[in-house]
Amino acid sequence: MWGSISFIHEYKRAVLALVVLSVAAFYGAAIAYPVGHLDRDGGALPYAGVTHVAAIDDPMIEIASVFDLGPTMDRAGFVLKPIRRGDALVPRLFVENLPEDFNAPMAIEQRKQTFIRTVLPLILKANEEVRSERGQLMALEEQVSSGLEIPEEAQLWLDNLAEKYRASSNDFTTLLRRVDTVSPTLALAQSIEESGWGRSRFSRLGNALYGQRVWSKGGGFVPEERGEEEKFEVRAFDSLFESVRSYVVNLNRHYAYEGYRAERSRMRSGKTPFDGRRLSGTLISYSERREAYVESLAGLIEGNRLWQFENAQLSSEPVNKDILLAAR
Repeated sequence: MWGSISFIHEYKRAVLALVVLSVAAFYGAAIAYPVGHLDRDGGALPYAGVTHVAAIDDPMIEIASVFDLGPTMDRAGFVLKPIRRGDALVPRLFVENLPEDFNAPMAIEQRKQTFIRTVLPLILKANEEVRSERGQLMALEEQVSSGLEIPEEAQLWLDNLAEKYRASSNDFTTLLRRVDTVSPTLALAQSIEESGWGRSRFSRLGNALYGQRVWSKGGGFVPEERGEEEKFEVRAFDSLFESVRSYVVNLNRHYAYEGYRAERSRMRSGKTPFDGRRLSGTLISYSERREAYVESLAGLIEGNRLWQFENAQLSSEPVNKDILLAAR
């Protein structure tokens, strides 16, 4: 079954693919994108111009109303039950923004299904990009350990990657701990917790799925409950995917989440699948609610069986163009 494919096998395939590619083609896929303030807890500086390796250039779709989302996903064959069982792949259906009426009244189960089907593909796409970075990083580590010189283009890519993840380009141990995929289980739980199943104004108007903060005035939305002495805003994003991508980089590089990365590294070294329930317990610094926040994540994971999405994988096939056109 698809859900049984291990991360290790994926990385081995990635490394083998790199051997086939030429250096020029290997690094010619790099594109730059700005990241900006990424953390909730302070200390992060603005950052831009990161060289990033693109995965598949997928089209994003705009949906005018939340009530059009479900039918579009149905036409794409996007059904959660077989994905939970590991019997089906997740369609490459990527929603650009949450419709403004996402907070409209609807049945609880309908809302949950719609939200998960909106966010899960974006999480898997972000992991797809990180997996590409990690595969290339592992190939370079193997090259260096073999005593071979890294080409200039490859060194530039490595330097940019190290700057993005705030590590030394010579420290492959730290880089490999940081350049890694996130748990879909945990990423779903946090998006639910932070956005209220997509009903918050931050998520509907600013694509903010993870409550990330910014300290530059006008960079986002001012929370109604913010104290008079506080200066932060909830960062707004141009798209839902940019929000997910920012969250992934945040977990992978901020000092407050070193415990999360250490636990994830132990899971990987033990050749066991990521356990979002265990990983959630390491994020006590993600919210000022601390223990209560972690308990809430655990409740969401168990109550909605989010752990069943841990091994979910994206299809390699694009969604039928007629479905994408009909959604516009």
